Amino acid sequence: MVDKVGPEDERRLAEALAATLAEAQEALPAAGPEAVAAIRRRYRRRRRRRTGLASLAAAVLVLVVTLAGAGLIPGGGRFATPPPAGDAATLIRVWAITPPSQDSALRRLVQRYNSGTSGIRVDLTTFGNEEYKERLRSIGDDPNAPDVFVSWGGASLTRLARAGRLLDLTEPLRQSPGVVERFLPTALAGGAVDGRQYGLPMRGTHPVVLFYHRGVFDRAGLRPPRSYADLISLVDRFSAEGIVPIALGGAQGWTELMYVMYLAERIGGPGVTADIVAGRPDAWTKPAVLEALRRARQLAERGAFGDDFASIGYDDGGAGRLLATGRAAMHLMGTWEYPTQLARNPDLVLDGDLGWVPFPVVEGGAGNPADLVGVPTQYFSITAGTRHPEAAIEFVLAVAGDAYLDDLVAEGEVPPVTDAARRLRGTAHAEFATSISELVARAPSYSLAWDQALDPETATVLNANLRRLFRSELTAEQFAAAMTHPD
Repeated sequence: MVDKVGPEDERRLAEALAATLAEAQEALPAAGPEAVAAIRRRYRRRRRRRTGLASLAAAVLVLVVTLAGAGLIPGGGRFATPPPAGDAATLIRVWAITPPSQDSALRRLVQRYNSGTSGIRVDLTTFGNEEYKERLRSIGDDPNAPDVFVSWGGASLTRLARAGRLLDLTEPLRQSPGVVERFLPTALAGGAVDGRQYGLPMRGTHPVVLFYHRGVFDRAGLRPPRSYADLISLVDRFSAEGIVPIALGGAQGWTELMYVMYLAERIGGPGVTADIVAGRPDAWTKPAVLEALRRARQLAERGAFGDDFASIGYDDGGAGRLLATGRAAMHLMGTWEYPTQLARNPDLVLDGDLGWVPFPVVEGGAGNPADLVGVPTQYFSITAGTRHPEAAIEFVLAVAGDAYLDDLVAEGEVPPVTDAARRLRGTAHAEFATSISELVARAPSYSLAWDQALDPETATVLNANLRRLFRSELTAEQFAAAMTHPD
């Protein structure tokens, strides 16, 4: 006998369906966010008219039929985009982080090469964030290393460049008028090592900002925080109402690093990061760092991230879904969250419910409230052992082309180029992109995330200790000691 179910059962099934749709979308050919949003709206209308497990099952069937009608044919969950079979053109292999959308600027660029007449074909393989970090560690020793790969700059790029594992792009860039001038100097600097250029910006700039659900705030009659005291007040208010104040994918330590970095820089200024990256002996025991660690742990203990944050992931969309469904009010994340939500939870963006503000001011802190932390951009580099250097260089230089930059803008990215304001004006995501571009332009300091600025071994220890700190397994002093003497 099939009986009616309560609101909690419906909520759980709805969340499971949302998760399934998000996962399925990543394994399907390109479909615009408007199309996916229409599917979800149709599902919600059906669900409002029905009750009980049987009718909810019918709603699932509606969803499946709608997906089929939209032409979304399963693609086997592939993470590779191979070139046409039997093609005799020059083949270059590219590794990258999996983009949130099947219709991303990167995939479009690959498709243009694979369907064009340039004589170059591209075999693109993408990886999840955590797996890709491991891939980067062995990229210089891997006999199957790609011709072109993506990095965040920082210590990994420096290590590979100084070991002679990368192709020096300085001369090819000199011979390509207008390419260097197209990018912001600060973005180019992140791809340079010892005065030579080894990486070219290939994605948008990604400062970390505090995203929030406008609908949740409006219903509560609240405003996003301007100060850290405001943030604490909001944590208590939302907790009392049964809403997770801040979504956090605590299963991955890098999501927790954002709090420690911002607090440390707001309290002590950007010199804190300079000391840590330089490896100064007392860097982790500076008063500003210890205070940031204490406040981060206190946030978790206060319930800022809910009870289950340690088991929630980011890469699988778990933290983002909490915000998108209104079960969480805020989410501190890099601005890649915007195109990610657009791809996975388009209603949140298209309905105008996704808001964003800078990380709040810490009262009495020495840091400039306009300073940013995050990822200035990601870079394309070429391995020194590539068999096709000319083809690899041509492909990498294509990221400076108008077609690729316009695709980045359409994706919701903010390309780190000198004419960003002109490109963003009047576009579908102009409100978001223009505001982020202005934040970057005004920032006196823009620090690369510590887990990328530091060597991979130290970054691994850092992320592991962050998880322990947020779970109250380490005090601030114990954390500092563990980072000062990691052995």
